[in-house]
Amino acid sequence: MLFLGSASYGFSIGFFHSTTYALRNLIKFPLLICVTASICAMSYFLVSRLLGARIGFFSVQKLSLDIFAGISLLLASLSVTNLFLALTLDPPSSAVELGGYRFFQGFNILLISICGSLALIREGGQLLAAQDLGAKRVSALILVWLALSLFVGGQGAWYLRPFFGVSTHPHFQEFCRGTQIDEGGINNFFEAVYHLVFQPGH
Repeated sequence: MLFLGSASYGFSIGFFHSTTYALRNLIKFPLLICVTASICAMSYFLVSRLLGARIGFFSVQKLSLDIFAGISLLLASLSVTNLFLALTLDPPSSAVELGGYRFFQGFNILLISICGSLALIREGGQLLAAQDLGAKRVSALILVWLALSLFVGGQGAWYLRPFFGVSTHPHFQEFCRGTQIDEGGINNFFEAVYHLVFQPGH
């Protein structure tokens, strides 16, 4: 489910740019999910130990797998909506006039964040409910896990970008931009989100 769900969602977000992007994302988006799940699995375990939660190593690994399988399932259910938007929103007409690109990108970043939070709260809450940790420690652990997931997933997406792509920008033809700095000196996921929301300089 993790691979199929994430691949179908990746295809839908890439379709806004082209069929080529959609096909690339059949590989890239499941790769992002798998890498994020692997890094988070170790991070979740270390954080749980630091906060005094004696959860078994393999229980935390299973938790991470369940969380990201849940994320993939939730995102897969939104693939048809994304395809509809990709077909109906105005495409970019120039390097300045981006049509519906900003809305589509922002909408999907929000969707991924919501789906990730819901899956982590559900699966993490079920696991921690069996632990005698107290409500404050459980809440703290969930919040730290959420922050870790956002950081790892966001930066992973930055290194594997572009997933969406602007057809009028030559550099968006690349398969993967890695650590290359984008226009405006943007060099990480969080700066990119800031520029997407506030559009400084416009």
